[in-house]
Amino acid sequence: EEAMRFYQEALRIRTMVFGEHDESVAAVLQFMGTMEFRAGNYDKARDLLTEFIRIRRENGSKNDGDYVNVLFIIGNIHKMHNHEEDAQLCWSEAYQVFQELGLAESNPQIAKVMNHLLKQEEEKEEAEMKKKAKAGSVFGKMTEKL
Repeated sequence: EEAMRFYQEALRIRTMVFGEHDESVAAVLQFMGTMEFRAGNYDKARDLLTEFIRIRRENGSKNDGDYVNVLFIIGNIHKMHNHEEDAQLCWSEAYQVFQELGLAESNPQIAKVMNHLLKQEEEKEEAEMKKKAKAGSVFGKMTEKL
């Protein structure tokens, strides 16, 4: 809690001195969001980390491991809230950047976990689509007979 107060003060000062779009502001948001995530404050964490992503994108900042990590955490938060599509989007972008940066070769275990998550989600989506299609065809047959 005390650490968060220091981060909030740092955020206030950096925003005042450098402006709200500065990389140093994004860095503080990343630390704050990560702390909130670890504390189980997922909505706060998502908001702070999403702001980090927004600043990085608006500045056209070069993607790095921090960017990948933040996207991955945001994806996990979406997954915890049963927002499957949003989780998938975040994880997909994180994995794409991870590969573009060449991090997959030096971190094969992380690459394996990310790839596994993406495949699991794709398989779940396919199963749901098949289930809906099957239910639709049964419903269609029933209505045809009526």
